[in-house]
Amino acid sequence: MKAESARYMGIMVLFLGIVFLIGCEFDQPGMVQDNRAGDGPIGDSGSGTTDTSDNKGTVIFAVTDAAADMGTVTSVQITVDKVQVHTTTGNWITASSEPKTFDLLKLKEEGKLELLADADLDAGKYNEIRMEVSNAVVVDSEGSHEAKLPSGELKLNGVINVEEGRTSTASFDFIADESLHVTGKGTYVFAPVIKLETKEFTEVMIGQDNSVSIEGGRLITRLEAGMDETGKVGAGVKIPAKAELNIENGLVRVKGKFYSETEVSGGSALGGKGRIVVGITDKAASMESVTSIKVTVDSVQAHSAAKGWVTVSSQPKTFDLLKLDAEGKTELFADTSISTGTYQQLRLAISKAVVVDAEGEHDAKLPSGDIKIVGTLKIDEESTSTALFDFQADGSLHVAGNGKFILAPVIQLETREDAEVAAKQSGGISITGGSVKTKIEVGMDEEGNVGEGIKIPANVDLEIEGGMVKIKSRTGVSVGV
Repeated sequence: MKAESARYMGIMVLFLGIVFLIGCEFDQPGMVQDNRAGDGPIGDSGSGTTDTSDNKGTVIFAVTDAAADMGTVTSVQITVDKVQVHTTTGNWITASSEPKTFDLLKLKEEGKLELLADADLDAGKYNEIRMEVSNAVVVDSEGSHEAKLPSGELKLNGVINVEEGRTSTASFDFIADESLHVTGKGTYVFAPVIKLETKEFTEVMIGQDNSVSIEGGRLITRLEAGMDETGKVGAGVKIPAKAELNIENGLVRVKGKFYSETEVSGGSALGGKGRIVVGITDKAASMESVTSIKVTVDSVQAHSAAKGWVTVSSQPKTFDLLKLDAEGKTELFADTSISTGTYQQLRLAISKAVVVDAEGEHDAKLPSGDIKIVGTLKIDEESTSTALFDFQADGSLHVAGNGKFILAPVIQLETREDAEVAAKQSGGISITGGSVKTKIEVGMDEEGNVGEGIKIPANVDLEIEGGMVKIKSRTGVSVGV
């Protein structure tokens, strides 16, 4: 925030805590006491014990503010729409999707950590936390003002260990004096700077007024991350205190700073550009009466902690998987340049799958069109990296009891750096040399979950109900070998 601004807030330290608590029994280490409707553990409104069946725990979210004096600012209201956690197998799990608005300065005045939501999470390790903030409103002596958010998505690389019958926490401390800024025209900009701390084996109390207190535990993660004017989030990232800001075409900009096209779309130009080639192939076994499987890929994206999701290509292309297999061909999907750095995930968006057999052409049901794979893609300046998606059609295609086709992709992903790519005279491309960074096989189940060791088994009875794929029994039919 600039000292010369009429809305200078002085030194302020704003604390916003979102707390994940995993419920347990009273006689075990790590306890959640819920006094909202009695003295029972959280999860049953005070009338019994926490249900930790199926390896699950209760998840609590809470918000607080420990800001110092805010000068003429009397209210900072933040609306949190959603909180998600990321599994090590590549899936985002929604912990809360109920929007709630918190007056941070009111929480500070009351010295309160307030409950946001409670949910159930499967036991396991989660390696990222994502919060969606839809709105920020600042009230000062001149009235109420909507603050501009460079991005509503806050994604942090923090580890949460969830163990059945144990209590874990994750707290987000929003540092307001480094988060709140004012443009040359007097418009507020809220670009969060956050301290994240996660613990396991904690003890938690929930009061009747939804207040939350946390004691003890073992520290797992402690880090600070911020957001810059383009919406990029990461360690050491933030808008400098003395930066002169403008809002141009709805985007926050630092006066006098040059922005590349990649930064406009959410990436970063730091460190230059590197070439990325994406190929699609299929090495399926015999598909018997099926003569064609056409898959339409709408886009490919790569994700890094610093840059978020970066679009590699958004030009839809359709691939005949069995034709690629018959011709032994790898077909080009994208050949472009993206910012250098290390990307930890790749995402394919598939909009359509069509199967041709002896009876004609049929639309195949996709449990989900979103395929996210955890894999390392390293982009170096003036170098070529590749990502090859090998669809295993025989393990992907199934038939429901009514004869409808279901395509739940099983894919082998291979990424390389410093590779050599050449066009083949017979069509397609060849990828040789370089260093293999990732070689992994992932699949999709009937619910659309994607990860290693996940797929629809061959011996299941499938049906489609209300547009959803369901497993009836373990005696069904798959199409393949």
